Amino acid sequence: MAMMITGSLIRNARREKGLSQVQLAEGICTQATISSIENQNACTSFDILAKLCRKLDLRITDVARNSRYGDKVFSYIEDDMRNHLYADANKHIDQIDSKKLDSRCMKGKYHCCRGFIELYINDDIEEAIYNFNLQLTQYSTDKSTFYEAWSNLGIGLAYQKLGKLCRAESFIDSSSKILSKVKKEGKHTMIAIVDLYVDIIAAYAELGKHQRALTLIHEILHELTEQDLIYKADVLAELESKCLYAQGEVIQATMKQFTAMFVAELRGNTDLADKILKRNQSHII
Repeated sequence: MAMMITGSLIRNARREKGLSQVQLAEGICTQATISSIENQNACTSFDILAKLCRKLDLRITDVARNSRYGDKVFSYIEDDMRNHLYADANKHIDQIDSKKLDSRCMKGKYHCCRGFIELYINDDIEEAIYNFNLQLTQYSTDKSTFYEAWSNLGIGLAYQKLGKLCRAESFIDSSSKILSKVKKEGKHTMIAIVDLYVDIIAAYAELGKHQRALTLIHEILHELTEQDLIYKADVLAELESKCLYAQGEVIQATMKQFTAMFVAELRGNTDLADKILKRNQSHII
């Protein structure tokens, strides 16, 4: 479905930069697409529109007229965030004018994403906590949403960076509980839920809460098996092995390392497979 946009803004910005339609299209789309965008006020690809806006120093909020554009832009940002591509998420979120977001839900998503960018790109822990708290206290629309779980995890990770481990654990616990409700109620995709659980489990492991991490790992692996999925089963197995090593269960941990390596190869996750083969287990293999 095409996004309704103000094509004249694209055209005017292009002309101000002294670009032809061919020059603007280079590396992004065809000249015919630029012509259609400028003259028919519609764009069928959000990715193309985002790249054009970036090239022209425009904000999507200024160009897009489709009331549902926010859903699309945040789907891109969420994908970047779940894959820890915070620099890419930052590029997308910079194209949003937060004042033009017309719902509490969208504003909440914005501040949650901004929190992680402040935490991992700008290294501003205070600003990160401020944004997470805005999502939780001012723009929350439901106490059991994916973004509620994400913001609680964000605050936990921020406190972990500050060395305030008890506070960190409390917020990570809250994130895990909320995400469990989200999973049971089917409020988000299983792929996204697994991604967030992986981050929660990794946080527990960093805090030395290995048994809590192992319990979650087994729960998620069971769910994946039930749904005939292997998504991030290799990453979960690697995390399980680390927890087992930490508890002194060397044989079981080593077996899990091999499991992680085989599943990683099956999933095409060559980075993890190579890491296990060449570094983690070099003294055994």
